[in-house]
Amino acid sequence: MKNLILLEYFTSKSSVNVNKDKEIFREALNLTDSIIKNFIKSDRINCINVIRNKNLEIIKSNKVKAQHTNLKTSYTHILNRFKNKNEVLLIAPETKNLFLKLHSSIPKRFTVLNSNLNILKTLSSKKKTIKTLEKLGFPVVKYLDSNSCYKGDVIIKPDFGAGSEQTFIVKNENYLKCQNQIHQKFYKGKKGSFLMLCKNGRGKVICCNEQIIKLDSKKIRQVGCIMGGLEKYRNEIESLANNLCEKFKDLFGIVGVDIVREKKKWLILEINCRFTSAYCGLNKSYSSSTIKEITNFYITKNITDFTPKFIKEYEYIF
Repeated sequence: MKNLILLEYFTSKSSVNVNKDKEIFREALNLTDSIIKNFIKSDRINCINVIRNKNLEIIKSNKVKAQHTNLKTSYTHILNRFKNKNEVLLIAPETKNLFLKLHSSIPKRFTVLNSNLNILKTLSSKKKTIKTLEKLGFPVVKYLDSNSCYKGDVIIKPDFGAGSEQTFIVKNENYLKCQNQIHQKFYKGKKGSFLMLCKNGRGKVICCNEQIIKLDSKKIRQVGCIMGGLEKYRNEIESLANNLCEKFKDLFGIVGVDIVREKKKWLILEINCRFTSAYCGLNKSYSSSTIKEITNFYITKNITDFTPKFIKEYEYIF
C-alpha cells in the first residue's frame, strides 16, 4: 500500500489571502482536489498526506490526512516530521522560478515524483526551452531578439511564467524589449496542448486538447480548453511527443506541452513538467480507465501499454 505526500505551492503557504488571489487559489484547489479524488479511488493507495494551509478546506476521506501549515508551521516543518523515506508529488508554477525553488527545497531523503532538477533548469525558462528545442531540430515558435525587424503582431510574456499570466499581444515596434520577457510572433492558427506520461525516454499521450483563448484589449489569456478537441491530430501529436521523450529522458510523470498550428505543422510553445489544469477535465472527456492509468503510474512508476480511451469533447473552463 502506497503513502504519498501532495505539496502544492500556493495552497501550502503559511499565510494565504484567498480574496486577493481568487483565481490562483481556485485553479490550485481544483487541480489538487482532482488529483486527490482520483488517487483515493485506488485500492493501492493507503494515505495521501496533503500539505495545506489551515484556512483552506480539504477533502474528507479515510485516505486523506491533512498536514496543516500556519504562521508558525511551514511546509518544511511538516516535511521534517517524516523521518522515513517518503514520496512527494509537487505542483507549482514556473512563475519566478517557483517550481525549481520548491523542488530544490525538498530534503534528499524524499523521492520527488516529478522531473528532476536538471531538466527543470532548462524547461522552466521559455527562452532556454526554445533554444534547446531548436538545437535538437524540433519545430518551435522562435523568439524575437532585440535586433528583430518583424513588424507584425507579437506576443509578450515572462520568461519564467505559467499559463497566460502577463501575456500581451502588441505590434512589434510598440514595446520596449526587456531581458525578463520573451517575445514571439503571434500565429493565428489553432492553439492546443497535450498531456503525456513520461519516464526514461518513453511517453504516452493522454489527451489532445484545443485551447480556448480570450483576447481582452491587448491582454491574451487561456480561459479553458476543449478536452479532446485535437484528437483528430493524435498521430501527429504522438509523433512529436515520442520525439520529445526520446530527447529528454529526464522527463517524469505528467508533462504538459503547449502547441500552435502553422502551415499544417505543430510548433512547440512551451513544456510544463507538472500537472496542468487540463487534468481536471479528463473525467468528462476520457474513460475512467485512462485516469486510473495515471494514478497507477505514480504508484508503480511504470508506463503500461494502455490506449487512452476518448469518449467525447468537453469544454472545460478554468
